[in-house]
Amino acid sequence: LALHGLSSNSDAFLPVSIDGAHRALYGDDRSASASQNRKLFEGSAAVAFALESSSLFYRLRRDKPSASNNNHHANNPSGRRSRLGIQSGFYQGYSGNSGYEDDANDPFATASSLTYHEFLACARPSSDSRRSILEMDALIRPLSRPSPGGVGAGGGGVDIASLLAGSGGAMSQQLMQLSLAGLIGGNSSQDHFGELHERMMRGTTIEEMRLEQDRRRTRGRSSSSRNKGPGEWMEDSSTNVAGGGGILSSLSGNDIAFGRRTDHHHFALLTSLRPSATESRRSNSVEGSGSTGVASAYLRPMMESMGMKYRPEVSSGLVVRDSVAQLTGVCSYWGSVFAERRLQSSTTASGTGEAAVASEGKSTENQQQSETPTLSPTEIANHTPILSILGNSTRSYPRLNSISTGFVDALHSRSNKGYFSGDVMSGLIPEQDDCEEALEYCRELVD
Repeated sequence: LALHGLSSNSDAFLPVSIDGAHRALYGDDRSASASQNRKLFEGSAAVAFALESSSLFYRLRRDKPSASNNNHHANNPSGRRSRLGIQSGFYQGYSGNSGYEDDANDPFATASSLTYHEFLACARPSSDSRRSILEMDALIRPLSRPSPGGVGAGGGGVDIASLLAGSGGAMSQQLMQLSLAGLIGGNSSQDHFGELHERMMRGTTIEEMRLEQDRRRTRGRSSSSRNKGPGEWMEDSSTNVAGGGGILSSLSGNDIAFGRRTDHHHFALLTSLRPSATESRRSNSVEGSGSTGVASAYLRPMMESMGMKYRPEVSSGLVVRDSVAQLTGVCSYWGSVFAERRLQSSTTASGTGEAAVASEGKSTENQQQSETPTLSPTEIANHTPILSILGNSTRSYPRLNSISTGFVDALHSRSNKGYFSGDVMSGLIPEQDDCEEALEYCRELVD
């Protein structure tokens, strides 16, 4: 009844779960042992992280760059505070950031921001506006426990000079576009952003170019290409049992598993990201050196993952340079949210080591884990990205089918007739005609 009352009077309806958000923030072990009050407090903070990121599409300032800054931003993509990309027939060829020259090299349209009505138009496909039930998945914690004192940077960039040398000086049109866009080239250690970026790059055209470069350098003896294509990171981590690479957790509170995202039809996908503060600082430190900015570096693989892997009718991606640590300041109650995560990480690491004490060969490793310095809330916050995905797809079917099936049982069960009549007389529930109308609405959504 609540679903009918809210969704029939709303442009879009997004179910969220405090319990699901708490599991996404801390994991199943920490969530199972937490009190209900802690779950409510910390789960609400997790929901706030994801919703704030998803609503950035229409909350960004729509200012266009001034003429005096056009050349600076065109030659220095790292100076951007945000980048927004759109893939759909309606926005084909539109570029709201026309002051930035490198937008012309992207295979998707761009805009400075969206209005609220444009945001809703992206979330609800033009094929059928009745498809208004959304779902949310998010990554709201570090992919791995950060190392105290910073993280090491590995290779992974593409050396343009060696590619030209291997091809006799001829550069393909696609390679030229990627180079102009600032997505490849330069020092490999500078172009490395971290584990999340590495996951998102898997299977993309940019990574294929890097692997091709490695094959030429080693004469085909290594760097075999991944054949899964881009977008594996967009799967839920609960589906990784069969060897998947998903990093997301469901915040829509479905008791029935969604299953793999690739098994469904997607009407719309909207992905937004606040990278970790460590990656934002790295982008600021190289600003002016011609290196890739964090917004451009993430937006391209994000748009490829949605468009090539899941092929929604409309997809939009947004990357902002400001991190969640800058957003919250890690002060007030936000410090306690990250501190709880720190304690859980330390406990988990220590417990894992203690379980291996029986093995004599791992006693040294256990001692090293027990001596690992405790991370402060600020250190955890600085390594935390906020990645949120709003989806409009057939993944909502299990929830709606479960509701409609339970509704039928409740309305037509003989054992419930007495309770039903009494509740109607007491004004606790609507009349039977209203209940059946709500049932038909839910069945329509299911169909």
